[in-house]
Amino acid sequence: MQYTAKVNLAIRTSAKAHEGQYRKGSDTPFITHPYSVALISQKYLPDENVFIAAMLHDVLEDVPEHVYSRTDLRRDFGDTILGIVEDVTEPPITEPTAEAWMARKQGYIDHLAEVADIRPLIVSLSDKIHNMTEIIREYDNRGNKVWEFFHAERKKEIWFYESVFAVLQQKVLPEEAISDYAELLKKLKTPR
Repeated sequence: MQYTAKVNLAIRTSAKAHEGQYRKGSDTPFITHPYSVALISQKYLPDENVFIAAMLHDVLEDVPEHVYSRTDLRRDFGDTILGIVEDVTEPPITEPTAEAWMARKQGYIDHLAEVADIRPLIVSLSDKIHNMTEIIREYDNRGNKVWEFFHAERKKEIWFYESVFAVLQQKVLPEEAISDYAELLKKLKTPR
């Protein structure tokens, strides 16, 4: 992948859209997440559209529409990038309950199972790899307190990562990607 004007625009757009946001329970700027996901994605599929979609993968989910909307994304990056981002965007939160969380996560898993294009699958896998890496790192620093920052208990969070993994294993993805995910999932599940 080359550094292009479109890649630069994606980096700047993501940084601006996520300005003032932080990782759960942390003082780490949120922009570190999309940038990490974009870098991870290139290990498995070096492709400009994958990098750009990874940089923007949380804008429709975590950024208010008045800051950056679906219309803005289509205007700035086109239908291909919009489609990849939509494929990895979770349904909106309807209410802050355990049942709503489960329904939202199940909706994401069900949709991911229907995705045939490798590009959103790589973005999703890279997103989960970065999230698990950070959870494990935070767990090593904070212990079980890390789970206080999530909308669901540890058992349900692990269920989600296992369920996504089950879907990804059914897809044609690079062996190294599946292996990396499996290794992190094993660490996440191992009690310390």
